[in-house]
Amino acid sequence: MKALKSIADQFNFAKQCREYRITLWQCPPFLFLIMGLVIILSIILTNFVAQKFAEPEIVALIVLIVTAILFIINFTIVSSFERIARSSKQKSEFISIMSHRLRSPLSSIKWQIDLILGKKSVLNEEQTETVLTEIQKQNEKMIRIVNDLLELNRVEDRSLILNPSGFSLKEVVDEVIQSEREISEQAGVEIFVSAPEILPDVFADKARIRNVIFHLIDNAIRYSVNGGKVTVSLDKFEDRIRCAISDEGAGISEKETKKVFTKFFRNEDTFFYQTEGSGIGLFIAKAIAELSGGKIGFNSIEGRGSTFWLTLPITNIKYKK
Repeated sequence: MKALKSIADQFNFAKQCREYRITLWQCPPFLFLIMGLVIILSIILTNFVAQKFAEPEIVALIVLIVTAILFIINFTIVSSFERIARSSKQKSEFISIMSHRLRSPLSSIKWQIDLILGKKSVLNEEQTETVLTEIQKQNEKMIRIVNDLLELNRVEDRSLILNPSGFSLKEVVDEVIQSEREISEQAGVEIFVSAPEILPDVFADKARIRNVIFHLIDNAIRYSVNGGKVTVSLDKFEDRIRCAISDEGAGISEKETKKVFTKFFRNEDTFFYQTEGSGIGLFIAKAIAELSGGKIGFNSIEGRGSTFWLTLPITNIKYKK
C-alpha cells in the first residue's frame, strides 16, 4: 500500500506544485512527463521518416542519436527547473523564519519602550534598569541575526575574508559559556568543560570562531532534554586543537544527517523544543572552519544526543586558504 501511495504521490502534480509554490508549467515532475511524451513522439516520427529514406542500420543509429540528444535536453531542463523550484521554496521558508525571528525581539523592544514612556508609567529605578537590560538583550539578539545574514551573504559570494591570529580557544569557550549562562540556567542545563592545563593557542579568526562556538553551544543547550548536561571537551589532536560539544538532547535522525551543514537546515524537532534557529548557523560554521584550515563534523544518536566537533590549526602550523 505504501509503495502504491508513493507512486500515486509522484503523479500528483497539483500537490507537488503547491509544495514548491509554483505553477503547473514550472513544476519539474510535470515537465518531466511532458518531455517524456515529446521524446516518444520524436522517436516515432524519426523512425517513420528514416524508414522512408535510409537503411535499417542507419535508422536504428538515427533513432539512438535523437533519443540520446532529447534525453540530455530533457534532463538539463528539468534539473534546472527543479533547482529553481527548490530555491524558491527555501527562499519563502527562509523569509518566513527570519521575519518571525526579527519580529520577536522588535515586539519585545517596542513593548518595553512603551512601558517606560507610558503616561501612567510608575516604574521605579530598579524596574527601569530591568526593562533597559531586557531592551539591550533583545537588541543584541537582533544584531546577531543581522550579522548571520551578512555572513551568509559573504559565504555565498565567496567574499568572506578572515583575520587570523593566535588565541586561546579555552578562553573563547569560557566567554561563550558565560554569555549563555542565563539561558542554560533557565533550561536547567549544566555545562561542563574538560581541558588540559596547558593547551597551545589556535590560529584563526577569533571573532568568527567565537561565533561558531556560540552556535554550537547554543544549539546544544536548546536541544537538551529536561535539565540535561552539555560537555565541552578541548584537547590537542596531532597538529590541531579539537573542541567537542556534547549534549543529551534530541539527536539527529539518520535521514537528516546529510542535511545538517546545508543552508536552511532545521531539525524536525525544532517546534517541539521551541528553538529559534534560522537554519544558517551550521552552514556558516562549516565555511568558517574550512577557510580556517580546520574541519567540523558531528556524531549523533536520535533521542540520545549529539556531539559536534571542531578542529583548528595551532599557532605554529600554516594553513591553506
